[in-house]
Amino acid sequence: MDDRRYRFLSIRFRYEDEPLSQKILLHGIFWLLFLGSHLLYFVPAFHSELLSAPLRMAYLLHYLRMIPIFYCYEWIFNFLKTRVRPFFLYTLSLISSLILMHIVTTLNFLLIDYLYGLKNLSPVFYGIGSLYIRQMGFDEGADFLIFSYDMMEMQLLFLPLGLKMAKYGNRQNALKLSAENEVIRAELINLRATLAPHLIYNMINAAYAQVEPVSKQSAFYLRKLSDLLRHNVYDTRNESIPLQDELYSIQSYLELEEARRGICPEISFEKIGVIHPEQKILSLILFTLTENAFKHSVGSPPEDNWIKIVLRAEEKGVRFQISNSKPVRTTAIRQEKYSGIGLVNIERILEHNFAGRYKLQRKNFERSFEIELYMPFVPNLRDELGILT
Repeated sequence: MDDRRYRFLSIRFRYEDEPLSQKILLHGIFWLLFLGSHLLYFVPAFHSELLSAPLRMAYLLHYLRMIPIFYCYEWIFNFLKTRVRPFFLYTLSLISSLILMHIVTTLNFLLIDYLYGLKNLSPVFYGIGSLYIRQMGFDEGADFLIFSYDMMEMQLLFLPLGLKMAKYGNRQNALKLSAENEVIRAELINLRATLAPHLIYNMINAAYAQVEPVSKQSAFYLRKLSDLLRHNVYDTRNESIPLQDELYSIQSYLELEEARRGICPEISFEKIGVIHPEQKILSLILFTLTENAFKHSVGSPPEDNWIKIVLRAEEKGVRFQISNSKPVRTTAIRQEKYSGIGLVNIERILEHNFAGRYKLQRKNFERSFEIELYMPFVPNLRDELGILT
């Protein structure tokens, strides 16, 4: 990846983002130079060779026709570039430019003939112009000559049309380089985020080996913590995960919390239905809901501190119900600021992957909070296609 090349392309083609007035000025200067460079050819060396006024105006109209041809072509190019692939874009653009050249040239010769009369101009003007006008009477004998003339006149637009295509091609290249840079940055961020948990995971396992002979209880904490860290660091690298693996991590988390907090909260976890290894769900959705339930039950009075979980494995998906007691009002106000962040992210992920096929209900009572989620199983093919998490 060459960042210098990307920066150069970004600066070089920043023209498209310039103010309209500056674009008009630049286009005006270009067309003045274009017309001047071509009309200079007809400036005579001697005054006696000066062209007649009608012939000078005819040549001016002849070159002025390139302006509507170019801007009509530009409109067609911009219309097609978001609808067809690059190969077809350039092919259709070339065909459309030839059609535009023929139509505008025919109309231009008709206008010149109406204003000045082709017979009153030079033999070259009369010869070429009469071919286009006769074509209006369906004389097919001049078709090849007219096509050849259209192709020859296209060289006058090679510079502006070539710049237009080159600018588009290089801008697409700059966008591609930018997208590749973003992917690399995201991978680097992900790598940095993975290294620290990986190191902690290895250190916990090493500590577990040292602590286990001394204190079974401490070793239990370390083993459960190691299981949770392994699940979050390694098992969730894929966007989907087997339902049984997600349940194992939830069970480990419940055991760890139960050992840490004792009898508060009172935990109830019921599993209904048969769980098969091929049943996959979006990773961390159920785990996050479980973690939120514990977080927002903190502060409930000991006699009314509980968490209830019911998981039902159905034919095409999983139904997950989780409810928790709520703390007293003063603590609830303090937690209200943070209570909706996780649910918003979960709903965004579900909507992206299962729009119209999932169900997420929230019930907020005075002393308890309940969530019911139905989430379809993830087909194995989705792992290959990629899922937003």
